[in-house]
Amino acid sequence: MEKPSYRSSKRFMGISHALAWAVIFIIVAAASYGSDGALALAPTIIPLMVGMILALLGIHRGLGSIDMRTIARFGRDQPDKGA
Repeated sequence: MEKPSYRSSKRFMGISHALAWAVIFIIVAAASYGSDGALALAPTIIPLMVGMILALLGIHRGLGSIDMRTIARFGRDQPDKGA
């Protein structure tokens, strides 16, 4: 059985994942330097970014397993690349 390929969606999910972590680190760094704006935003931003990271991991895990099960059951319906 051939694994499904997700070149662009995997790349976009990786970029979103990295940017969510970057936002968390920037807010924490700014708050540790005493930024009032970062301190005000942190209670809202940090849980949202953590939720986004968890959602991205869950979507990747859940949809990947569904795709593999569907391919195993019905096969691929896409033509060969050489055709």
